[in-house]
Amino acid sequence: MAIFRSKITSLELITRGKVRDIYRIDDENILIITTDRVSAFDSVIPTPVPDKGIILNSLSIFWMKKFSKIIPNHLTKKLPEDFVNKNEINEVCGRSVVAKKLTSLPIEAVVRGFITGSAWKEYCDEGKVCGLRLPEGLKEGDKLDCPIFTPARKAPVGNHDENISFENCSKEIGAVLMEQVRTISLKLFELASIFLKSKNITLVDTKFEFGVNSRNELTLIDEVLTPDSSRFLLETCHTYQLSQESLDKQYIRDYFVEINWNKIEPIPPLPKKIIFQLSSRYRKAFNIISGCNRPLVSVVMGSESDWEIMSHSVETFKKFNVPCEYRVVSAHRMPDDLYEFAEDSYFRGIAGIVAGAGGAAHLPGMLASKTTVPVFGVPIPTKYLNGEDSLYSIVQMPKGIPVATFAIGKPGAINAALHLISILSLNDNSLREKLDKYRETQTLAAKSMNFNLGDF
Repeated sequence: MAIFRSKITSLELITRGKVRDIYRIDDENILIITTDRVSAFDSVIPTPVPDKGIILNSLSIFWMKKFSKIIPNHLTKKLPEDFVNKNEINEVCGRSVVAKKLTSLPIEAVVRGFITGSAWKEYCDEGKVCGLRLPEGLKEGDKLDCPIFTPARKAPVGNHDENISFENCSKEIGAVLMEQVRTISLKLFELASIFLKSKNITLVDTKFEFGVNSRNELTLIDEVLTPDSSRFLLETCHTYQLSQESLDKQYIRDYFVEINWNKIEPIPPLPKKIIFQLSSRYRKAFNIISGCNRPLVSVVMGSESDWEIMSHSVETFKKFNVPCEYRVVSAHRMPDDLYEFAEDSYFRGIAGIVAGAGGAAHLPGMLASKTTVPVFGVPIPTKYLNGEDSLYSIVQMPKGIPVATFAIGKPGAINAALHLISILSLNDNSLREKLDKYRETQTLAAKSMNFNLGDF
């Protein structure tokens, strides 16, 4: 479920940033929760983007581990769920880290490979960026001869970061430390660019943040090379002017420019189509960069006791390498969570929901009433009527709110998953081949039964 504002009561809240909420654990550790908030033009948009925080958190961990031999980072081996109440675990799972408590530098280390954003405006006004003179005649989106380091002074939430010269930065934090920040930032940008090039992504620009420990050792903190902190461009394009091909937050900035938001009135909420587009871009960036995939299908059940049956749906999806998630969402005990889960599923890129329920079995129908994502119902066997009550409850939906209903128990759980897989295979040749092989195996198994019968 989308989290706009974390509500951890078991720890002391230190601060809320534009996206992250930070809590105190002890004198040496903090809990950083990456919410689903999104900001543009230094304003926090009132509409959360489901799973955005999980994607940002996962990518930051990915990059920090990748760069760990070059520079230490703020990550610890501690698990966030060990420091919050049991009823708060859902707020931290996948979207938080236990980090070392460090002194953050008041400087954002920005590295640019292309001329765009605030650098383009400064170049147009002065012919230089952060005191660096650039060649004349550059156009917006042009690639620079070599990446440039253009630091900015951090501003409070709601204010704009200020581009400043390297010399002024050196006066604030010291020349030796500032030189180290520049050297490391350019090195990380170079390595990231090479890696992303192999994934057919161009790194346009990014910002790093650093902190120091009690020994004044430089440490990588906050977020690293995410769609929030970076501009990513698919390599089908040659300049950054084609924002429709970007995998980052530029899409949102362009949207607010298009609707002529005056930056004086409160920033308006995002319409559904914009949330979906932004979410799709972030998921695509995550999938390409990490080599992993966000869940494509959901398996839900009304109770933990339903797992004996619904585990067969999960096993089937795993057999076909379809990324899936599974959870308990009780229609009667968790109605608010159910509605939020259903409404968020479309924006999270979920292509289908397999829902198992027994007895009253309202879960599949209630899910279908709150989303246009296809719902596949699995009746769970019951103690008294062997699941017939579950079957009748799920299958008899009113006109206009469909639930594709399958057989009672294990066969239904497997077939519901297979049916969803067959739908997905219409646009996935690899999945289609796996499904064909599965059917061939079934045919051969059936034919081999004749050999077991002996002489007729």
